[in-house]
Amino acid sequence: MEKSKKKFSYSDFHRLIFVIALVPVMLFVFHKVQGREYGDKLSILIGMAIFAALHAAVQSIFYKLEKKDEMVQYNLARANRIILFAVLAVLFAAVIVNDYFYKGLICSDFCWITVMSAIGLRSFLFICFDAVSNKDTEEE
Repeated sequence: MEKSKKKFSYSDFHRLIFVIALVPVMLFVFHKVQGREYGDKLSILIGMAIFAALHAAVQSIFYKLEKKDEMVQYNLARANRIILFAVLAVLFAAVIVNDYFYKGLICSDFCWITVMSAIGLRSFLFICFDAVSNKDTEEE
């Protein structure tokens, strides 16, 4: 007889994604502010990948992700649309700044910080939208 798995909501999932995406951004900012190394980037990324894989294994064994309903899909679509425009604006501005003001702005650090920031911001926006929609449904 198999025990039923605990439910894992999409809000919980996106809270986890937000934290995982925020870690490399914070490490990069600390590195630039302090001016000293906190470890090389490869070991940090490998450590994060191991953490994410272990968490995914534990989640798949003990938790069951809820099915997407219409409100989750709507909130994800809103977050994706905002992030798409934000990333396009950041990339356009970076190209202009790189070409005319500061050569060398666009590099591998800029690219992976932009990607991780976009992932983290998408999850943050979803959490905000989902909290507002959950508040509206509780009042009714």
